[in-house]
Amino acid sequence: MNKVASPALKAVLITLVVSCLLLVVTAIQQALSSRYLPLLFAAVLWAPMAWGLWHLHPLARKVAVALLWLVIIVLPIGVINPFAAIDGAIDMDTPLWRLALPVFGAVALALFALHILGKYKSEFSK
Repeated sequence: MNKVASPALKAVLITLVVSCLLLVVTAIQQALSSRYLPLLFAAVLWAPMAWGLWHLHPLARKVAVALLWLVIIVLPIGVINPFAAIDGAIDMDTPLWRLALPVFGAVALALFALHILGKYKSEFSK
């Protein structure tokens, strides 16, 4: 991480690493409540992902890009759709803007992170 010259790339990488570590902490908390599957997922994906992004590993960048694209595509479809309303996943009286605002924010952040990761792709090649 010390080799990163761009402050924008450093900010995006720190944000992604902290997000991965928060998911690991959440998985540990769930394991204490006798739910062990998230801990397995954290041990297989989130902890190595944080380490790989911190050490600028090219595979970690590719996985991060794939996961960010997944957020961009799946999050709007999963939250704002008629089937979520039919299944009772969302309250029917909730205005659309209250559903769309957090989704728009997450998608905008993911697009910004993708832009920065793509712009500084050469930093990941060793």
